[in-house]
Amino acid sequence: MKKDLFLAVDIGGTKIAAGIINSRGKVLFKYIEPTNQQANSLIFLNDLKRIIKHTIKVFRSLNRRGSWSLKEIKGIGLAAPGPLDIQKGKIIFAPNLPKSLKNFSIVQPLQKEFKLPVILENDANAAALGEWMFGAGQGTKNMIYLTISTGIGAGIIINGQLYHGQGNAGEIGHMIINPTGPICHCGNFGCLEAFASGTALANLAKKIMRKKIDSKEVFQLARRRNKLAKKVIKKSLTALGIGLVNVIHIFHPDKIVLGGGMMHDSDIILPFLKKFVYRNVMLGFKKNIKIEKAKLGDDVGLIGAAAIFIIRNLKKE
Repeated sequence: MKKDLFLAVDIGGTKIAAGIINSRGKVLFKYIEPTNQQANSLIFLNDLKRIIKHTIKVFRSLNRRGSWSLKEIKGIGLAAPGPLDIQKGKIIFAPNLPKSLKNFSIVQPLQKEFKLPVILENDANAAALGEWMFGAGQGTKNMIYLTISTGIGAGIIINGQLYHGQGNAGEIGHMIINPTGPICHCGNFGCLEAFASGTALANLAKKIMRKKIDSKEVFQLARRRNKLAKKVIKKSLTALGIGLVNVIHIFHPDKIVLGGGMMHDSDIILPFLKKFVYRNVMLGFKKNIKIEKAKLGDDVGLIGAAAIFIIRNLKKE
């Protein structure tokens, strides 16, 4: 598998990234385009095909004299927000993608176009797999990954396997922390995401600080010892801490890995969470609690989408 290549696509609400990844999880080439939120399903599919073709074309032109050949591409991995039907290769519904993609069959037309196997996976699950294979989760058997940014996504690794449940397991962001809490975009009240995501933190700051401000600015003010900003962060991270305590009590993982845009302020977030979690988990869970920052950064979705194929190929060897 030394020279195998994988084409990965990370589909998000603001951008679509495509890349060529090798079997060691290294991104050899990456191309990014904004997501066309106004596209109907046909236009979106054609955009996706064009982005993939462009990625292949540019990578080919850059590697004409190199040792890699595009014949080594073994498949296309797709990471997309859910819920998904990964067995049928469909996007069931994704609030942050164009509305036309409801019950959208994405795998079959790409397989037909590119004559390659195509696998669809939830973006947070793919990120979890990427971190487990090549990032902060290396060496663990049981790992929980959370991405904390606009929303909160999660992926669960149990005994070295990505856990899907009946298909869409891992929605830790929609664990209800307080049923009388703020409304979540999913329609429920008091979800973890509605308390502790970057969006939720900004909403809380607007109420407490009485001005429109994003999560990044809140952390900046907290560093300057602004009392209101520190109050906002404490409330938000307390909710996140409650979520992590619940996760530990349910799964008792070897490690919890935290990624996403909010973790740019990990020097504030991690010490608070570690202290809160240690203080609140039951006695039998206090030993070897590991909560770490993710290592793969913005490429985690691409690496994770490729990791689906990398694992499959390893099992065949």
